[in-house]
Amino acid sequence: MRKILFAFCLLISPFSKAQNWTVQSAKISFQASMFGADVNGTFNGFKGTIIFDPANPGAANIAGTVETATISTNNNLRDRHLKEKDQFFEITKYPRIGMKSTKIEKSSNGYSGTFDLTLKSVTKMVQIPFTFTKTGANAIMKGNAEINRKDWKFGGNTLGMSDKVILNFELNLSGPTL
Repeated sequence: MRKILFAFCLLISPFSKAQNWTVQSAKISFQASMFGADVNGTFNGFKGTIIFDPANPGAANIAGTVETATISTNNNLRDRHLKEKDQFFEITKYPRIGMKSTKIEKSSNGYSGTFDLTLKSVTKMVQIPFTFTKTGANAIMKGNAEINRKDWKFGGNTLGMSDKVILNFELNLSGPTL
């Protein structure tokens, strides 16, 4: 019986340290180019689950969504176009952009996450390097990735729009809570 209990404890020990963090605030932004000029934008309405232990990244579960209706590029006409047009967000039909981790690993500069990113009805895998800095009971998770908008069938053949989009996130966390 002791051997069975010992084996069970060994089996579950890698998963026992996963920590549930509460998102206090989130900055979700992007950068694209239109006719060679940078266009910066943000999203609000982040909701997510962050289960992460820096000593055991393989046990992590990171997922989140942002509300597409909250997009802001500081240009009302462009924002309305991005929200309403079928080649862009179509916010009434697709109210959220979602991302969910499938694998998290330690890397030389922090961590590397493999995520399923869902934009409209298309889900594709994206690699995102990120850092996790813990200070007392708080932490900051920060990362960015470059994607090709056409992989998500986004933006159609919009004249002058670059294919490259940089995604950025910064999550201010508190916890852990169990």
